[in-house]
Amino acid sequence: MKQLIDCADQYIRQCRIRDFALLKICLCAVGMIIGLSIPEKKRKWPLAAAGFVFMFSYVLLMAEFLKIYMDER
Repeated sequence: MKQLIDCADQYIRQCRIRDFALLKICLCAVGMIIGLSIPEKKRKWPLAAAGFVFMFSYVLLMAEFLKIYMDER
């Protein structure tokens, strides 16, 4: 497992902004496909869980970004 994480770290170091944009578009498309496959009557909990995961990850990402931004000033 550690080798896989090391490989992912190396990939991230070599990625450009365009690569990350493509990755996000790909993940968004997968999320839409999964979301559309859930019956309408049962979408409430998956929607709430996705909202929670989004907010949690967004806060963590922005905290790291702001930390880097403030260090560069």
